[in-house]
Amino acid sequence: MNTAASRQTTQLQLITIDTGKENSYGSCTVPPTANVSSSKRHRYRMIALASVHAYIAFHLISWHVFGIEIFGKTAMMGVPSLAKGTINAAAIMVILILGSILIWGRGFCGWACHMRGAIEFADWILRKLKIRQYLNLREKNILVNTPHRWLLRIGALFVLLLPVIILIHNVGFVPKVNVMAPVPMADLPGYEGKAFAKKTAFFNFDINPTWNDYLLAFGLAVFIQFTMSVVMNLRYGQGAFCRILCPYAPMMVPLMNISPMQAKITRVAQCTGCRDCSNACPQGIDVSREIFHFDGKVTNAECIKCYACIDACDDNVLKDTAAPGVPQTNRLKPYEKRPWQQEVVRRDGRLTNARHMQVFEPLGPAADFISMIVALVCGGLTSRFGGFWFYPGAIVSFIVFRECCSYAGNWFAKRKKHVPHFNC
Repeated sequence: MNTAASRQTTQLQLITIDTGKENSYGSCTVPPTANVSSSKRHRYRMIALASVHAYIAFHLISWHVFGIEIFGKTAMMGVPSLAKGTINAAAIMVILILGSILIWGRGFCGWACHMRGAIEFADWILRKLKIRQYLNLREKNILVNTPHRWLLRIGALFVLLLPVIILIHNVGFVPKVNVMAPVPMADLPGYEGKAFAKKTAFFNFDINPTWNDYLLAFGLAVFIQFTMSVVMNLRYGQGAFCRILCPYAPMMVPLMNISPMQAKITRVAQCTGCRDCSNACPQGIDVSREIFHFDGKVTNAECIKCYACIDACDDNVLKDTAAPGVPQTNRLKPYEKRPWQQEVVRRDGRLTNARHMQVFEPLGPAADFISMIVALVCGGLTSRFGGFWFYPGAIVSFIVFRECCSYAGNWFAKRKKHVPHFNC
């Protein structure tokens, strides 16, 4: 990281990402993100995300414990269902989610996605436990990212759809309507009385109707969720799964910014350039630059409508609306002078991009690309234990491979530095 930073510092000017001293937070006086007080909007969002999990629990219990079969599975299994032509409860839910993007953008991701709820809960747990490694990232909103994350996202979607592709190849495309299938818990441990997928797992064992076995199945599901939320957050900062691996983002992004009715984070007053909105964004969007360059609108497809940027601004500059943005008459010279897509070096020595304000890991393009392939291959292998098992395999192999590359790079750099040079 330091080698790359020193090499580029001579070529590129620094962009002002951190204003003032290290412990100052701009004109809006926003405290560190780890200690930011919850706004009413934030509390409503947490209630909404908790309600999603309460609904999931109610649906599972009513179906499997009391035998009240209202409808089948409502989850992103609707994506493979649609791919093979099946209209079920999950497929209908996915259609509604995709349609909502034309009006609210990716508001589903921030307010109703069960995965986002788990990520927010993991963030709360890590802060309460005062895990220093995580707080070091969280307090400065350091969001480690990878330049080739879209390859990983699209590859993950392909791996999850691969069983459907194989099925269509073997039996053909047979559309049908069955709202009740698949049943809830169809892709989780314990389905059909087995710990793993019944037909594809390399090994398996029975889950009997006893409390011990139920707790075991629940523990396996929690382990999957643990890798997707806690492990990813610890290594790459808050919301890492959404920013790096979520396989459904490639489906949503093409629908962003195509409808004039879509509400966006919008400048409704003069922006002061304090950058508190950008520093608060858990998705790493440079909100202040977005509203400067795009007619007062945040057009970045990573926006999940969490409203952290709105809450961070005491000047009430931002609002979520489809109305036109207020013209910016106050000049912001730093934004005018900087090329939009110029990669620059932050004051802390990390590489970033002027548009996304993300932090790139110190891996070259070859190692970064290979890490994606390793993650997809390993995730594909573990997915044979069940659809959700793709994620632990992909996440663990992704992190381990990149850590090995980083350690190897540092070792070679130190060795090269200490090699004596002899002049002839």
